[in-house]
Amino acid sequence: MFRELLQDAITLFVIIDPIGNVPIFLALTRHLDPPARRKVAGRAIVASACVLLAFLLVGQHLLAALGIGLPAFKIAGGVVVFLFGLQMVFETEQKNKDVHGEAGHDIAIFPLAFPMIAGPASMLTVVLLTQPGQAGWAQVCTIAALLVAILGLTWVLFLRAEPIQRVLGRAGSNLISRFLGMLLAALAAQTVLGGLAEFFHLPLDAR
Repeated sequence: MFRELLQDAITLFVIIDPIGNVPIFLALTRHLDPPARRKVAGRAIVASACVLLAFLLVGQHLLAALGIGLPAFKIAGGVVVFLFGLQMVFETEQKNKDVHGEAGHDIAIFPLAFPMIAGPASMLTVVLLTQPGQAGWAQVCTIAALLVAILGLTWVLFLRAEPIQRVLGRAGSNLISRFLGMLLAALAAQTVLGGLAEFFHLPLDAR
């Protein structure tokens, strides 16, 4: 139980990538004073939480309505998350390019909340962690609590973005993002293997 909880927490932390989003937050809010920056951080976290929690609650029912089985979803979801992890490993700098939204847009919503925090990979992951069609409300509530905790940590890091960036520097941020991307890719590969094992009815020790 503890091992699964730890793995779920690590997966959510890596996919949301609070540390990797700090430089993006600084780039988006560099023209704002501290009070305005805090408001942007708060709106971004609230918007991200609403999107991800809503997807967590309705995701299972949506898959059931579409007739998508757990093995198929594990394989598809694992592949998408694996590709996202590879992007973190090989294209870290790309995340810091073209991050500014168009004039008139609320940067807290786009691009900070979506797609930086609550992107497609994050939405897919929260559903995948609840094992569609199998998870009870206790597990859903556990994932929701982990999600809220990690978003809360993201909010704290945004509030302390400048000192964190000074300590880590660009090289440090890129190194951490690449390491987390590699970890995410490995977790996604394990998910795909689990889906294949379930589809082909392999014994547990063959996974």
